[in-house]
Amino acid sequence: MSSANPGLAYEDTPPLSAPLRFFLTAPLFGIAAGVLLLADGELLVSRWTPGALSAVHLFAAGFMLQVMLGALLQILPVVAGAGFPAPLRIATITHALVGSGAASLAYGLGAGSPNAIIAGGVLLAAGLLTFLAASLVALARAAPAQGASRTPRDLRLALGALGLTTLFGIMLALVLGRGLALPFALPTLVDLHAIWAWLGWGGLLLAATSWVVVPMFQITPAYPARFTQLWAPVTLAVLTLWSVSLLAGVELAVSVLGSVLIALSAAFALQTLKLQRSTRRSTPDAPFRAFRMSMIALVGSVIALLLALLHDAPQWPVLAGVLVLHGTFAGAISAMLYKIVPFLTWLHLTQARVRAPNMKKLLPDVLIRRQILVHGAALGALVLAVFVPVLTPLAGLLVVIEFGWLLLNLLHAVREWHRAAHA
Repeated sequence: MSSANPGLAYEDTPPLSAPLRFFLTAPLFGIAAGVLLLADGELLVSRWTPGALSAVHLFAAGFMLQVMLGALLQILPVVAGAGFPAPLRIATITHALVGSGAASLAYGLGAGSPNAIIAGGVLLAAGLLTFLAASLVALARAAPAQGASRTPRDLRLALGALGLTTLFGIMLALVLGRGLALPFALPTLVDLHAIWAWLGWGGLLLAATSWVVVPMFQITPAYPARFTQLWAPVTLAVLTLWSVSLLAGVELAVSVLGSVLIALSAAFALQTLKLQRSTRRSTPDAPFRAFRMSMIALVGSVIALLLALLHDAPQWPVLAGVLVLHGTFAGAISAMLYKIVPFLTWLHLTQARVRAPNMKKLLPDVLIRRQILVHGAALGALVLAVFVPVLTPLAGLLVVIEFGWLLLNLLHAVREWHRAAHA
């Protein structure tokens, strides 16, 4: 293992059912987003349409958040030595609240139902606050991090950003559901919620996980120590200054700091692509290719955001959202799931002193490769649909197939785990 990775405490791994329930539920939200695209041909016309708001939250609060929370249940004990108190109980409560909250919120935004929006916001907030409280307890009990890895520190930063994202989300739910008066414009709060969810929470967590997962599973050199030391704190500091400038109405500072955030996002993507070119794998497997595609999509989203700064056409923010949510996060998360789920099933079989099959047998590469091809086709169709709305139903159909196939592949690994455990 590279020097950037800490000593991983696999003996502290939680019961498999704790993270697995999140991983298996997440694709259902992706399928729901695809159905919504099938039903609403005007969904991608603007970021402000009810359908777009609903689809964004099915991706972000449904698919992405489910996987991220499940991954943290596994990563915090193993990487940061932060074992959750009663992990199964925390997983059960968080999973139920966050899943039902995401479904209610997405429905409320799409149907224009204030009561559903409030219910979804309350359930999501309750689930996230439960998870954050348990995380704080776990981190407080953890021994100080050893080694050169910045992952434990950056996981803490990501959790802090999740707390702020949750606060902005509660405020938005109260504005939309109960008419809460704000001292600033509603689009300002929307932008704060979106940027903290995307870069503060999702971006920091993706980076913190990548410091370990990319060298470990993709057999690359470690990220440069200076890069991992600075990227997350600098990103968080610039994001904070950008938020203050936005609230204060200092347009020049907002533009300059926004450009810096775009540059930091591009730096992460380009650094990861550079490492992947130095992989020691003779033949990159399907998850490797999927992760590389997600980094290319991140570069594409950066270009779309720059175009949005230069031109006020409504397509550019929508294109950036498609490339960030589906291209970057759905792609990277799928790539990580294809490594994490077979590895966890293998690990639990080994810990139970059961002769575990090779991870490639638990989930063959050919199954992953076919699903990744559909993911690429769905992403291409979504990008085209931004400019040619008549293609939106086709993109929706491909998204349904993509996430349905992802679920079937994950269930295949679970079936092989059960078969080996009871052989």
